[in-house]
Amino acid sequence: MLPILFTIPKVKLGSFSLGPMPIHTYGVMIVISFLVGMWLVRRRAKLYGFSPDKVLDMGFWGLIAGVLGARIAFILQELPYYLKHRDELFSLQFSGLTSFGGEILAIIAIIAWAKRNKYGIVSILDLAAPGYVLGYAIGRVGCFLNGCCYGGVCSPNLPWGVHFPDSKGLHHPAQLYDSLMNLCALAILLWAEKRKLLPGRLAAMTLILHGSARFVYEFWRAGTEEQVKEGLASSNYWGNLPITQGHAMALVMIGIGIVWYVIAGRKALNTPPIDDPEMHAA
Repeated sequence: MLPILFTIPKVKLGSFSLGPMPIHTYGVMIVISFLVGMWLVRRRAKLYGFSPDKVLDMGFWGLIAGVLGARIAFILQELPYYLKHRDELFSLQFSGLTSFGGEILAIIAIIAWAKRNKYGIVSILDLAAPGYVLGYAIGRVGCFLNGCCYGGVCSPNLPWGVHFPDSKGLHHPAQLYDSLMNLCALAILLWAEKRKLLPGRLAAMTLILHGSARFVYEFWRAGTEEQVKEGLASSNYWGNLPITQGHAMALVMIGIGIVWYVIAGRKALNTPPIDDPEMHAA
């Protein structure tokens, strides 16, 4: 594990001093995931009639909304704790985040951005979806380095079993499993994009594939019910149900994706994007 990448030493500026300041690996990986994801979005922008520079603005607002949404969702999920520790409500360490909250608010922000700029919402979502999947896969590597979101206890004979801080025994590196599944999903999406899908169907496929990966990941992350009871996993089952909250959200995502894919061929979604004048000026 490498939770702290490096520490900036203490610096004195006259009567003021700054530092020492730890630079968290997870925060660095979030930045890298954004940059690489936006590289893929900008590279494909002209396929959808958009200026590569203009979609960078979209990505910025999506990132801000995503981090904010992930933090708000985590606080709501752990509300009893934060009501007792209100001094921890505001954190700049990229800690205490829930991906589903980030995804929901990021999508809302992107839709709002598209409407404000009078761009085709469906085309923007099709464009952004594979970039998000790539960024998510990189972000999960950050979870691994941070030592969070690990899987249940695994056999000592498993060669890639990992001991995470504050945990007992060897655990599945479930974060890396999730990364690999999402990279496979990305390959399928880029392959499908070349097949000239109807507008909206690439984004719908993203919900289905990404949701499926998350559904499978939750089994590794939660481990067995016995491991959860002993505090040996990083996810909990939902009451007496054999699924976690992550499972439930993943099923909702898959369901929305399937419905969207079915109706994406209708006239309401099959509309061309508003041409971006900046693309011609470039």
